[in-house]
Amino acid sequence: MFASRSFSKGETVVVGRRVMILPQRTNHSFQIDFDLHIELDEPARLINHSCSPNTGVRNNEFGAYDFVALVDITEGNEITWDYETTEFVSIAVPECGCGSPSCRLRTHGFKFLPVNIKKKYGEFIADYLKDSTCLTEESQAHFF
Repeated sequence: MFASRSFSKGETVVVGRRVMILPQRTNHSFQIDFDLHIELDEPARLINHSCSPNTGVRNNEFGAYDFVALVDITEGNEITWDYETTEFVSIAVPECGCGSPSCRLRTHGFKFLPVNIKKKYGEFIADYLKDSTCLTEESQAHFF
């Protein structure tokens, strides 16, 4: 998915809407809580992963996520987000091909991210992950 116009840092780029609650996680689901996975509408569900994304997520009133510009995005640039900012444990990207200089090679999930990466996203992670136990190294033992 590519920007049809330019966006300024902090501007909402895509508003996602919940299409359905899923009985279990899939490669294309979005995790909203520890035991809740949903499907989003298009274009939200079409946004690719990057280890150096230009958007972050924010829970919204539609039971889904808004994708908010983390940096200025120019028209024509691909819109990306970090799948690990919504997935506690991720199954979506067994081998990452984002091409970022800071590529992590695959996604494991928020649980396994180093604290410095968790904190760099600030408020732009799923609300359920904002619990202080998810933001520490101890989260690697939490829930598993």
